[in-house]
Amino acid sequence: MSVVRNSDNIKAVVNHAGFDAAHRELLALFPAHSPADILVGLEFAGHHGYTFAHYLAHKGYTVVSVLPAHTKRAKKLEDNSPNKSDDKDARLICKLTGDGIFVPFPFLDTPYIDLKLLVVQHHRLVVEQTRFKNRLQTLLDTVWPEYMTHFSNLTKRAPLAILERWPLPQDILEASPRTVLQFVKKVSRNHIPPAKVHALLTSARNTVGLKDGLEERRLELRFLFDRWTLLREQMRELEAKIEALVEVCPEAYVLTTVPEVSVICAATIVAELGTPDTYEHPAQIIKLAGMNLVGRESGLSVNGRRWQSKRGRPMLRRQLFLLAGRWCKARGGLLREHYVAMCERNGNCRTKAVSAVARKIVPVLFEVMRPGQPFDVEKYLRNRRRKIAT
Repeated sequence: MSVVRNSDNIKAVVNHAGFDAAHRELLALFPAHSPADILVGLEFAGHHGYTFAHYLAHKGYTVVSVLPAHTKRAKKLEDNSPNKSDDKDARLICKLTGDGIFVPFPFLDTPYIDLKLLVVQHHRLVVEQTRFKNRLQTLLDTVWPEYMTHFSNLTKRAPLAILERWPLPQDILEASPRTVLQFVKKVSRNHIPPAKVHALLTSARNTVGLKDGLEERRLELRFLFDRWTLLREQMRELEAKIEALVEVCPEAYVLTTVPEVSVICAATIVAELGTPDTYEHPAQIIKLAGMNLVGRESGLSVNGRRWQSKRGRPMLRRQLFLLAGRWCKARGGLLREHYVAMCERNGNCRTKAVSAVARKIVPVLFEVMRPGQPFDVEKYLRNRRRKIAT
């Protein structure tokens, strides 16, 4: 990190002594002013800026965030050269801060910071679970490709339990059919009929999968399931902690009264937004999520197509999109009729229709979070019918 001083910049080492040295340099640079009079602009291109920002805020400085996208474009205006140096970056950040081109730094309080950390950890585990699923499908494509035709979702309890006990088709064929039937009946809670089990055994007997290196493939599958089991335990622990935090966070708890808003969905929205009182209009949340529509036009040349900017927080955008999909479902979807009408107008483009529904949901969530009043489904439907009628 660098701090500009006249014609030189100061290197701030990332430790307590380095931060103290930067603090002394700032006081020496402005001897007639206290830290409360100094505005510090930081560009967060790494993780060290967060610790430095909290250190400066603790000392009494006003800390703001200069977006990397702004500094990148400012370089082309100020010095359109391939030169890349800390001195150049620091000067541009100081100029943008002086020009007022910055955003507030998101200092979060408890329980918002706790929700943020837990939600990010949960999201990383979800990504890791997707990797495990893809790796499992790759292995099954090699040793037992027919297995996936019997189950629509490999992450369910029954298909995973079967593979954990009999990883390879040769293993399940060595067991007696009666044992397989009893085990499948137990793990599926009698939801998988015997005919499907017999079809599974037939596919294991006639599989086109490879039969070489069976011991090594069995070992790889066992290691994969061991890591997956640990991941599921960690996810359950995180979900329990998130649920406990949602209970004591009014903004998150009231969001759970909205139909189809799960605990994870409510926690993610609140963790990404922070205090709802800092927002004045739902359009700010839409822009923060990167769901605001943008286009391209120049003079008489106008491109009629518009798309989402996607310059925002992807976790927030993902939760809003998934929530909109649940509001568009065929049974009980609050905006099913609007979704169908959107599909008809846009050539059955479902993704575009769901994205439009997601933008319409944001004002609803905003009106629930700000006053902290539980969501009233009947009142919402009455107001919606009134708007459609007028």
